[in-house]
Amino acid sequence: MEQTARDHHFVPQCYLAGFTDTGTKDGRLYAFDFVDGRGFRPKPRNVAFEVDFNRFDAEDHPPDALERAFGEFEGKVASVIRAICREAELPADEELSYVLNLICLLATRNPRLRKSMTIARRHTSRIIGDLLVADRGTCERQFAAARETGFVPDKEVPYERMKESIVRDDYQIEISATEHLHSELRVFDRVLKSLGSRSWSLLVAAPDAPDFITCDHPANLVPKQIVFPLDARNALFGGVENPLPRRVVLPALGVAEVNTRTVDQARRQIYSRCPEIAVLHEDQVVPIRLDRMIGPQR
Repeated sequence: MEQTARDHHFVPQCYLAGFTDTGTKDGRLYAFDFVDGRGFRPKPRNVAFEVDFNRFDAEDHPPDALERAFGEFEGKVASVIRAICREAELPADEELSYVLNLICLLATRNPRLRKSMTIARRHTSRIIGDLLVADRGTCERQFAAARETGFVPDKEVPYERMKESIVRDDYQIEISATEHLHSELRVFDRVLKSLGSRSWSLLVAAPDAPDFITCDHPANLVPKQIVFPLDARNALFGGVENPLPRRVVLPALGVAEVNTRTVDQARRQIYSRCPEIAVLHEDQVVPIRLDRMIGPQR
């Protein structure tokens, strides 16, 4: 029997491969974790994942069915990205759409957004709970209707006990990965249409320019400009105003500016092919050595 996949990557391994020392999933990244305050040398499989992140509970399907489906899609995207970086030019719209779908998935399905949505939904649920127990008759009628529809177990909970628990905030509100995925997939089409309406350009690092880096939150949707690193030497730029040429060669200053944006939007980790990265500070290119903070390999 095939083992159920539990470690689900919210940033695909095949994407992170473009930032390893070998350019493959088996290579190693130079990484820095801002929360732990340390550098380390992981393989892509050991970063940017959460247990059961894509778990989807549905009849007649294994819980990792969606994770495996994402894996098949990501394999196709990886081949498109490799072709873009090898040929140093944007492909036809049909091929580029695979990359835009990946950007959309990364932007709408990530731990940062889920945390924000969880906080908002928990706050809403607590407001509803306070209103529900404010009146005994209303509370009992609502629970009777919920039991009839099978929404809650057919079990009586004394009103006084329920009110005390809610007033004391003595309960937990859990939101499953399935619920999150339903919400994320509902907004996916709208976000994808927004990406498709942009003008896209390929940013290529000049031969004497430093590498692009990436992070654990590489797709950050902003109103006017999106920069998405493809690998250590190439990135996508999507704008809604003043379109750039289809291909732009960036000097060191431009690459450092892109890297600074990547660092700013990271959730907690950045990833690089090299031990030294370049960022922008007061309009100057500043090198930062990650390898001086390298801890044990994992």
